[in-house]
Amino acid sequence: MGLLFWKKKEPKPKYPAGLIDEAKKQPNGWVYEIDPQYDPNGEVPPEGIKGGWKANEHGVLTGEYKANPNYKSKNI
Repeated sequence: MGLLFWKKKEPKPKYPAGLIDEAKKQPNGWVYEIDPQYDPNGEVPPEGIKGGWKANEHGVLTGEYKANPNYKSKNI
């Protein structure tokens, strides 16, 4: 009789509000988290982007995240 191994289920990552809906609009793309000090509907400089999450071909977040090394909070 073989041994059965149960894979521990990874917890789902918590995403900022609205990120899942935005991912649906960006299949095979990236959805970015903007520093709340900036207007996300206005002009956001590159240093105002905290990072981004990858969306697959169906617009579902994959869990892959890349932090922006150039991010600088306006509070600094």
